Amino acid sequence: MHYIRFIIGVLFFIFLIFLLHIKNIPSEFKIKRTITTSIPAETLYKYIHDFEQWPEWNPWIQEDPEMKLTFDKTNSELPSYKWYGKEGSGSVKTITTDYPHQIKQVMLFDGFNPANISWYIKEDSNTLQWTMEGEMDFAMKIFTLMSGSMDSMIGPYYERGLKNINQILSNKLNEYRFKLIENESLQKQFYLNKTYFSKPDKIDSIRTADSKILLEYARENKLQTDGILFTLTPRLDSIAVTWKLALPIKEYHKSTNPFIKCRLMRERKSLSGIHYGPKDKIETSWNTLYKKIDEINPKLQYYQITRYIKDATFDKDPLSWETELILPYKLDF
Repeated sequence: MHYIRFIIGVLFFIFLIFLLHIKNIPSEFKIKRTITTSIPAETLYKYIHDFEQWPEWNPWIQEDPEMKLTFDKTNSELPSYKWYGKEGSGSVKTITTDYPHQIKQVMLFDGFNPANISWYIKEDSNTLQWTMEGEMDFAMKIFTLMSGSMDSMIGPYYERGLKNINQILSNKLNEYRFKLIENESLQKQFYLNKTYFSKPDKIDSIRTADSKILLEYARENKLQTDGILFTLTPRLDSIAVTWKLALPIKEYHKSTNPFIKCRLMRERKSLSGIHYGPKDKIETSWNTLYKKIDEINPKLQYYQITRYIKDATFDKDPLSWETELILPYKLDF
C-alpha cells in the first residue's frame, strides 16, 4: 500500500513539474523563413496576393487533395479564403498591403488563437520572407511540446512553400507563349513619329524614355490620339538600324516640331500575333511570323510594327506583358 502511495506521489510530482514546465514555455512564437529569388517583386506580390493561386504551391493544400476551398474577392485588395480539410477548418484574410513589398494577413484555425502572417517581398534585398507570429494557449503549448516546437512543425512547410513559389514562377517566366492571329487588315491611320538610329537592343529603353515626348506634343497641340504607341523597325538583324517611334492620331497634323513628323499608314494586309510575357524570347515570335510569310509567299513592303499593349510602363510584372507583332505585306501577282 505504501508503495502504491509512493508511486502515485512520484507521478503527481512529475505531473506538477510537467505543468510548471508547460506554464513557463513562452506564449509568444515566431516562425520565419527566407529564400533568395530573382523573381520580380511585382510578380511575387501578385501571385501571393491571389489566394486562388495558393493550391498550386501551398504544401498543406497539396497534402490534402480533398480539402474544400472557398474564395472571397468582395474586396479585391483585401481578399480572403476558407478551407475545410481532414485536419480541421480555418481561414486566411489579407488585412493590409503595401504593393509590391508587403502583405499582412490573419489566420484563424479552429480551436487555436489567431496568428499573424507577413510576407516581405524584396524590400531591401533579393529575398522573399514568410513569417507567422502569435500566442499559444495552454493546450497549444502541450501540443507543440509533444510535437517538438512550433518552428519544427511549421518551418519545413514554410521552406517547401517558398521553394514552390520560386520554382513555379521561374517556370512561368521562362515559358514561351505566342498566339498567331494570321491575316488581318490594317486600316488607314495617321500617326506622329520620331526617327532614331540605334542598336536593336537599345530600342526598348529609348522607346520607354521618349514615349512622353510624343504624348506631350499631342497634348500641347490638342490632338486626338487613336491607339497605343508602336514602333516601326526593319528586321532586327543588323548592328544598328533606323527606326521610328509612333503615336496614332485621328487626323492629319502639320507638325511644328522639326523632329516630329506626321505620316499616313495606308490600308494593307498583315500577319500578326501576340507575344505574352518577358521579351527575351520575342525574336522567336518574330521568326514564327516570318516563316508564315514565307509559306504564303508575299512580298514585304513595310517595316514590322510592334504595339506595346501592356509592358513595364503599365505593369512591372513581366507575366502580364502583351506585345502585338505585325508584319504588313502585299501579295505577289
